[in-house]
Amino acid sequence: MRLPDTLKPWHAWLGWFDPELAGVLGELMLRLHPLLGAFRMRALRGAVEPEGIDDLRRRGSYERLLLSEWALAEVVPEEFDRRAAAGEHLFLSPKLVAREVDALTVAVFDTGPTQLGAPRLVHVAMWILLAQRAQAAKARFAWGVLGKPGELFDADNADALKQLLNERSFTPGGEAAWQRAAQAGLPPPREDYEREWQQRLDAAQPSPGERWSIGSHAHGYGLGHRVDVQRAGENELAIVIAARQARRETRLALPAAAPSSRLLRGKFKLPTQPAIQAPKTKGRLSLKQAPIVSATGYTIAAIQDGTNAANVYRLPSEEAEQRPPATLRWAKRKNLLAATLDGTQFGALLANGSNLDFWQLIDFDHAPLPSEVNVAAAQARYMPCFRMHRGHRGESCLYLLAGRKLLCWQRQSSRQTRYKPTRFVVAEDGVLAIADHGREKMIFLRLQNGQLALCSIDAVSQSLLQEVPLQGEVSSGFLAGRLEGGQWRGGACVEVPVGGHGGERSTIWRVFRWSDGPREDHEIILPSDWKVLGLRQSAGNQIDLIALRPDRRGVVRIGKDGRSTLYESVPPISVGTVATAADTIALIDQYRSLVVLRDNGQSVLFYRSGDD
Repeated sequence: MRLPDTLKPWHAWLGWFDPELAGVLGELMLRLHPLLGAFRMRALRGAVEPEGIDDLRRRGSYERLLLSEWALAEVVPEEFDRRAAAGEHLFLSPKLVAREVDALTVAVFDTGPTQLGAPRLVHVAMWILLAQRAQAAKARFAWGVLGKPGELFDADNADALKQLLNERSFTPGGEAAWQRAAQAGLPPPREDYEREWQQRLDAAQPSPGERWSIGSHAHGYGLGHRVDVQRAGENELAIVIAARQARRETRLALPAAAPSSRLLRGKFKLPTQPAIQAPKTKGRLSLKQAPIVSATGYTIAAIQDGTNAANVYRLPSEEAEQRPPATLRWAKRKNLLAATLDGTQFGALLANGSNLDFWQLIDFDHAPLPSEVNVAAAQARYMPCFRMHRGHRGESCLYLLAGRKLLCWQRQSSRQTRYKPTRFVVAEDGVLAIADHGREKMIFLRLQNGQLALCSIDAVSQSLLQEVPLQGEVSSGFLAGRLEGGQWRGGACVEVPVGGHGGERSTIWRVFRWSDGPREDHEIILPSDWKVLGLRQSAGNQIDLIALRPDRRGVVRIGKDGRSTLYESVPPISVGTVATAADTIALIDQYRSLVVLRDNGQSVLFYRSGDD
């Protein structure tokens, strides 16, 4: 798992978690770590022992006299006596070392009712911080529970941390404290348990040099260092770290509910999701060309690598059973420029010298290749295109997004001839994204003159659906949603590149959402090593970015309310596509297998490569 440099000291511990939980904990730890202060471990030393030679000296025991001096006594005894009288003999001086005994730091956690829920997130973060802090000082870290004085546990693996999470009580101090309180008729004060802990730790061998009390608010410094964790509002925790030397306070924003709940339940890593094994994929799928997903999300096309062929997959549904993929091939001398799924039919635009061939696109055959089409760029990554039929006008239109130009070929029926000649126009400029919405309507996102416009084209005219002021450069954009009653129910996003400190770069994604109420928008900042695949509208009509983690092994949903992992892959994922108006995500991994995610990632359909 790849971690930011700021989290490298805790890599050994964060490796127990999947990247989503590691990110949640990492943010908490980075906020808490500066508040801990300097390490103050009492030096516990044993007997002094010699270890090697430190120096040569003029004084010492004759047992450590240099051999050269004894040689002088045999050869020139008078000189030996003179040097002895003058104090000129040289002696070996050993290096004396005080052996360190088992240095110890202890943390005692309050697991009572005031610390249930969100405060336990701070417990986990403090557990890891103190474990690393002790390891860096060559000390041992142990932990205990407030209601069990003197009972210490090791902190050397993930199971020990899960044990802490399982130590919870609905009575202050634990069940034993409740029994004692019942006998006395009063709830026992917390100070009694800390006093007993203090006595037990003082009598321990070795006695801990650094002691921490972590839990609800109380007076004093606890066992030495006190960490008070209290709720400060619906989405905040108030943290106070106090010792005799200093007092520090902060407020922590609570992370998203879904990963927090999974962390507190001890589910540190997502289980491997069961995948439905579909028939093998024919040929080797391309690792550069993203799959194509139809408007309904039930048909997917994937380009083969090294051959002029594509596989078309009909996904299983209530109306259709699982079928093997169909393979379609075009002439070897023609290069793929653009591809689309016209309903369930795969179609493509092929470069044939100076001509453009419309392959399996009804009503079109060929036309001159326009100068606006960059053939070299299309060979690296095909361009999106859609065919639209204007029924009552008897006209077919083919739209192609080349760079930021929306190109259009039109052909209309005639009584004298079957078709009039194909007419070519540049329909729009500054287009960031296009989306198919059936055979009689298309949606596109355009940026011109500081205005981000969402438009539709139908059989009659072009309509402006939404418009947002937007200044500055934009790198790319995505759409998600559908038209209902002439209104756009969904969202759009644009990528705004920005610089970073130390040469690191990041991007800001401006996300817009339109529903029955006023427009909503927010920003998501991602490091440049994240790869955004598209935009998705969730079941609750929320708009989420779908992105690949920097390690390319996880598909992550990133929304206004936080992020969650939809899918974990063993091999890195190369390319992917998110359906505009359906809950379908198509991925191709480095094993050249097609992976299809549906139902918010709960349903996984897996087509293994035919060459594995």
